Amino acid sequence: MTLQLPLRSGRLQLRWPTEADIEPMHSYQSREDYAVHAWRAPRDLDHVVRTVEAHRGPRDWASDGDSLRLALSPRDSEELVGEIVLTLVDAQSAQVEIGWALHPDHTGRGYASEAAGAAVDLAFEQLGAHRVFARLDSLNTASARVCERLGMRHEATLHESHRQLGEWRDELLYAVLESERRASQERRAD
Repeated sequence: MTLQLPLRSGRLQLRWPTEADIEPMHSYQSREDYAVHAWRAPRDLDHVVRTVEAHRGPRDWASDGDSLRLALSPRDSEELVGEIVLTLVDAQSAQVEIGWALHPDHTGRGYASEAAGAAVDLAFEQLGAHRVFARLDSLNTASARVCERLGMRHEATLHESHRQLGEWRDELLYAVLESERRASQERRAD
């Protein structure tokens, strides 16, 4: 698999992470207010270094668990404003999980919807996905709105499915099929 990167949308680009992204990525991945929706504790600098090193270029995309982490920057800049993660959860059924994170200084501009939309299209057009889904904490209402803007449907609420920061929390599941995404794009084009 050879991805055509950088992938550009209207205002943004998705690209491979670089060493220059380590400090900006750590600046939000280490924050409690970020981690509260990220299914885990804040990350230390060593973890961010290992993550960037592991995702600096093309990776395998054929087996369950293979993943791509793409840096998100303004179209005319290399400034890191967030990231997109695509994970091949079930290779046989072409099921891909998507996740996104934005630095809190860059929220409220529509970047998450624009970048996630480009990544969903990438999953269908370049990675051969049949279904793309997102799992999110029920308190993450901003990401739920992103899913809805992408034409994903709310498939399930898993009550008290995980412990986050010492309490039981609900999980939301959103998904879209390749045929649904294509039909939605065709309707918008008409």
